[in-house]
Amino acid sequence: MRSTVATIDLDALAWNYHVLRARTQGVRMLAMVKANAYGHGMVGVSRVLQHLGVDMLGTAFVSEARVLRDAGITIPIIVLTQVEPHEADEAIALNLITVVGDVSQANALAQAARARNTTAEVHLYIDTGMSRDGVRPHDAVRTAELLQSTEGLRCTGICTHFATADDPHNPFMKEQLSTFERVVEQCAAAGCSFATVHAANTGALWQSSETHFSLVRPGLALYGYSSAEAHVATLRPVMRVSSNVVSLRRAWPGDTVSYGRRYILADEATIATVPIGYGDGYMRALTGSASCLIRGKRYPVVGTICMDEIMVNVGSDPVELGDEVVLLGTQALADRTGAIDLEELATWAGTIPYEITTAVSARVPRLFTGELASVAQSSSL
Repeated sequence: MRSTVATIDLDALAWNYHVLRARTQGVRMLAMVKANAYGHGMVGVSRVLQHLGVDMLGTAFVSEARVLRDAGITIPIIVLTQVEPHEADEAIALNLITVVGDVSQANALAQAARARNTTAEVHLYIDTGMSRDGVRPHDAVRTAELLQSTEGLRCTGICTHFATADDPHNPFMKEQLSTFERVVEQCAAAGCSFATVHAANTGALWQSSETHFSLVRPGLALYGYSSAEAHVATLRPVMRVSSNVVSLRRAWPGDTVSYGRRYILADEATIATVPIGYGDGYMRALTGSASCLIRGKRYPVVGTICMDEIMVNVGSDPVELGDEVVLLGTQALADRTGAIDLEELATWAGTIPYEITTAVSARVPRLFTGELASVAQSSSL
């Protein structure tokens, strides 16, 4: 295994799952595992979540759901982007729940289901303000009636997505919530009821229980992060990214480091090379701003970040070949403890935490640790 590795703490994942369960008592949970479980390893994480008792899993695409089914995942899976017509038959074959946001998609699913002499379970997707996918509120009742009267379809749910739930001070989420509630009421008045109503992503889940309805959709909170307003719940980071020092060289004032000669040494120092780069998801945008941990102490990442390597200025400290380097997470030693937080890393890169973890590429091995590691690695569930 490469020295560069993403360690996935499944004890932390289980802890976060139970924290979220306590927060949403009596409400079913759809755990978001799209984008390789936000970079944490979709199959292993999904196996653990199924073992813990999550009600459903959420993917973005049919192809992701296929991977889960092939891995032995049997619980309901919802595909939360609109399925393209050519994917309809596979969605039916894999027994997936799909969201529907237009009539042509509904027709493709119904036709595929009828060809298999079965029904396609769908949820009506309402666009309350994202302007991305879904039916506009004024078309909701008409579409709900169509879905519930179409042979081959079984419309069991209705949902929406909040645009600003990660910002507790933005009033737009309340506007979206009001619109969605009104649509649900209008559908009910027209005789269209739904067993499952869902809207709450991670941010909304913390903000208001009014958003919980009958199902919540936590994403990044499962992996240890949420909004600052959710500090009352102690979530535990699940991912830790580390590597090792593979080269040390002494450099002198005036020497330059890496592509473009962006970094010029002002003083004599040792430059440590670490085998991780933007090809692993350690973004080039971190150039000039990132730090890492070696022996519990912070050191600056210097020079342009390369595809496969970074360079670190360790001054004249006694760093040795093979020393562990932590790029994300905690490094706890006998005499000191340091940490690189996900929010901090995202700030350095000028992005959001979601992009940092999902960017960790497939060539970085995921090492599952904790009491549930055997569940993550097992193909017999």
